[in-house]
Amino acid sequence: MNDRYNWFGIDFGTTNSAAVSLTGINESNLETLYYGDDEGRPFPSVVAIDKETGAVITGREAKDRRNSLLETHEYISSIKTYLGTDKTWTIAGKIWTPEDIAAEILKALKAKALSRNNSLDEAVVAVPIGYTASKKSALRKAASKAGIDIKMFISEPTAAFCSNYNELRSCKNIVVFDWGGGTLDVVALRVDNGNVSELSADGINEAGNSIDITLAERMHAIFMRKKEISVPFEQLDAVTKDQLISKCEKAKCDFEDEDVVVITINKYDRYGSVREAIEYDYFSLLIEPFINKAMSCLENVIKKSGLNKENIDKILCVGGSSKLRLLQERLEQEYGEDTVYYPNRVMWNIAEGASITSTRNGGYTLSKSVGLQLSDGTYFPLIKKGQRIPCEELKINFGTIDNSDACFVFTDSEEPESRELYENVFVPIYNMADEYLTLQCYVDNNNVFKTKIGSNRISETRAVNWKYENLKVAFQVEDTEE
Repeated sequence: MNDRYNWFGIDFGTTNSAAVSLTGINESNLETLYYGDDEGRPFPSVVAIDKETGAVITGREAKDRRNSLLETHEYISSIKTYLGTDKTWTIAGKIWTPEDIAAEILKALKAKALSRNNSLDEAVVAVPIGYTASKKSALRKAASKAGIDIKMFISEPTAAFCSNYNELRSCKNIVVFDWGGGTLDVVALRVDNGNVSELSADGINEAGNSIDITLAERMHAIFMRKKEISVPFEQLDAVTKDQLISKCEKAKCDFEDEDVVVITINKYDRYGSVREAIEYDYFSLLIEPFINKAMSCLENVIKKSGLNKENIDKILCVGGSSKLRLLQERLEQEYGEDTVYYPNRVMWNIAEGASITSTRNGGYTLSKSVGLQLSDGTYFPLIKKGQRIPCEELKINFGTIDNSDACFVFTDSEEPESRELYENVFVPIYNMADEYLTLQCYVDNNNVFKTKIGSNRISETRAVNWKYENLKVAFQVEDTEE
């Protein structure tokens, strides 16, 4: 195992997570390996913890047994949304943090890799646009608990682009349409000489899981009508409800190729067996409201980006729900068949892009500088546009001219007319002999600009600290074509 090359990427998703590695005995002969559940799909991001013993169940087993586990287990889904918060769970006498829960999912992915004789010790991890520094720090902590070092974060749409870089390298304006199990995320990208910048983004919280439940509720209504019984879906026993939702998820996937799908359950609660054939036309009408919302979200992102459908080069569709036949028909009708691009493995694309990034020298650079506006209006650069980040600490000394507090005006541009003010940071002056102010600044591995400013005549513990999380960045893609 130690003689093998392994470059891992992880897509830590709200609903599903996945790991992909580029693995081989040498760097020129690498195989792409996928790590998810035992059925060859991504790993459900759910954790069930026994309320008495603290025993943990994760992934597909926890998802498929959700309703039957609710009484005896604490069932936790969408843990990604809790990272960076103070939320805790007290289970079996132990206090669990979001980092503890997330670590269980990452441990399961690590175990999947180990079962194939590969050690997942380091990875590039994909996160949503706007994922805050506190959430990134929490995810790093969770990964550390699982024995994984996060080499770098990459945004999910940029990872999707990197996975398909050789196919899309001639494109300038790309929209990434990422529709998974829990959310739809749409991002417009501008690609310029290998630099990927994010122009606009939007999303909705209705995706594959919502479609599964909607279909399950309709099937239940049909079963009850045929048996002339009136029982609400919510009152089904837990095992039956799990079975029906699981069958509906499979039916949704089968409609990618089939025109008729049959749902059969031999023991439907206490009401005997049920069987129903569903036609594609019925399914299409049922999911049409979801498709309409997804199309509206896409239109909104394109409009906010300042583009229109005529100058969109490609719409890159990733995530399991992007495989819905009705969605594909609508996208191709609206934007043209040549504009819509579907990778071979839409559910694995983001993790695959992260793993490719792990093998290369690509990384983030500043697309806007960070500097100071001086008292005479001139601009003093601190970290310049194009600088690779994270970067080493810079230290600069400034003299003092009077007894009043110093005001450091952080901004982004040499041009006054286009200058964006970041913050006015006030620093005390103590009017001591030979006094000057020392500014120390750097960009950390979460893409956060951090600075500390204080007098040389006092302890550093009394210095003023300030950070800025909304840096304008671009991802520099290293050429992946041999």
